Amino acid sequence: VGETGLGGRDVTTGSFPSWFHETQDLTPHRQPSKMVNKKPTKKKVAGKKVAAAPLAVKKVEVKKVVNPLFEKRTKNYGIGQNVQPKRDLSRFVRWPKYIRIQRHKAVLQKRLKIPPPINQFSQALDKHTAQQLFKLLEKYRPENPIAKIQRLKAKAEAKAAGKEAPPAKKTNQLRQGANTVVKLVEQKKAQLVVISHDVDPIELVIYLPALCRKMGIPYCIIKGKSRLGTLVYRKTCTCVALTQVDNSDRA
Repeated sequence: VGETGLGGRDVTTGSFPSWFHETQDLTPHRQPSKMVNKKPTKKKVAGKKVAAAPLAVKKVEVKKVVNPLFEKRTKNYGIGQNVQPKRDLSRFVRWPKYIRIQRHKAVLQKRLKIPPPINQFSQALDKHTAQQLFKLLEKYRPENPIAKIQRLKAKAEAKAAGKEAPPAKKTNQLRQGANTVVKLVEQKKAQLVVISHDVDPIELVIYLPALCRKMGIPYCIIKGKSRLGTLVYRKTCTCVALTQVDNSDRA
């Protein structure tokens, strides 16, 4: 056997020895792969690894100590309620005084405890009963101012002519006015007293229901002093009274 060099070849003959062919597998289905020069890849420099965050710890909420004596009330900016915030009032219009007064009065009536003598004026006759009452009172309206002028004129002409004027017929009429009605109640001459519910000031008639109960005289409260005023030819009237009624109306 000759001398072998690098790679297993014989230096003298230049051929591979027999043991070399036995160790090499040169089957066609396993051909040596071609060498491909790959570009060297740059290694990524890994950053510093951060430790995983621990589980989120829930913050312990401190409960506020609530005093049960004090209740939380939401503000109400309606009429007569909480003081409204300041704003530009240059384009606002001021309400008339009578509207402000009646609104303040309504707020006070809701908030304050109303005494029974005043509260009874809020309980007036119902609509059906009031209609029947006014039908009755229409028959006993006092003399019309125009008719009165004509009667007095005829009486003066008859007196000037030397004739006796015919006597005026006495009719059952409504008596009006607080002073007149109180006198009739005290003398027990009144048979029915009708009082308005919206007299202002209320002190003018606040004592009248108690007086009627004491003297045993029936009374009623109706809505609207102007409705009573139309019966006696006035704008308003606090109260009226009936002293006598016709036999046809006695039932």
